[in-house]
Amino acid sequence: MTYSDNTQAESEFRLDYEAVKSWPFQPLTETYTREDVIQYAHGIGVGMPGPLAAEEEHFLTKTDDLKVLPMMAVVLNQGNMWTKDPKTGIDWTKTVHVEESITMNGLLPQEGELVANYCVEEIYDKGAGKGALMYERKILNLLGGAKDGKQIACVKIATYLRNNGGFGGSATGSPRPASIPDDRPADAVIELSTPTSANTTYHLGEEFLEAVKSELMTESKPMLRGVCSFGIAGRAVLKLTCDNEPGRLRHLGLRYISPVFADETLRTEVWFTEPGKAVFRVSCVERNTLVMNNGVVEFEQ
Repeated sequence: MTYSDNTQAESEFRLDYEAVKSWPFQPLTETYTREDVIQYAHGIGVGMPGPLAAEEEHFLTKTDDLKVLPMMAVVLNQGNMWTKDPKTGIDWTKTVHVEESITMNGLLPQEGELVANYCVEEIYDKGAGKGALMYERKILNLLGGAKDGKQIACVKIATYLRNNGGFGGSATGSPRPASIPDDRPADAVIELSTPTSANTTYHLGEEFLEAVKSELMTESKPMLRGVCSFGIAGRAVLKLTCDNEPGRLRHLGLRYISPVFADETLRTEVWFTEPGKAVFRVSCVERNTLVMNNGVVEFEQ
């Protein structure tokens, strides 16, 4: 993701690698309800007019037929924003969410209690003036019942620390993005609307707008959080690869390229690469702009 950077000298914020890498995260236990499941679905555009309107009713029903979208794993047990702690050396005001992935080990229950265990997997130093890339992992385990302790999901995120390059770490070994075929058209395509401006569930908070203000192409539309964009992409991929059966999705990952706004149309293109695997990208139709790229999906056939 590219942003113009008018920050102060990076030397004013020196990331403490050892402190961040071994940050003392505590297990985070939280519960969620069926109402939370439905609210999440509404927040990422389920129920809006479009090609999936009739097929997604089971994500909104208040009956026992309710199904949980796998992408909800990214918003469960989020905790507080630990990067604000001065001990990290991170300039949290200059951070940008750049990658997201989920790996599922079954279906999220309609409601329940989960415990999350966090860790920082690695921080890659791109050099002074070039920022750093931090990868975090969240493991979600079920609590209670016959499946007590079972890992249900693994969520990974990458954050671009724009003002923390040059801390002395290594730049080698960072994950390589998946390639999108450039020699053939997509095997499947779908267009979905983003939530309207009136749906404020996942509008980007004011504290983060400064980090991406150079990318705000119109102030008349609210900018959406990455978790919302991820959810919309997930809905598209779930339809194109799993026939809208959430239990078939095993892994979903992507890179955020450009901001996504309310009241837009996102086109998702999927290429099948081998049995049970595909790659994808997502573009904004109105702005003719690539907004998510290097997407990967693994699924049960």
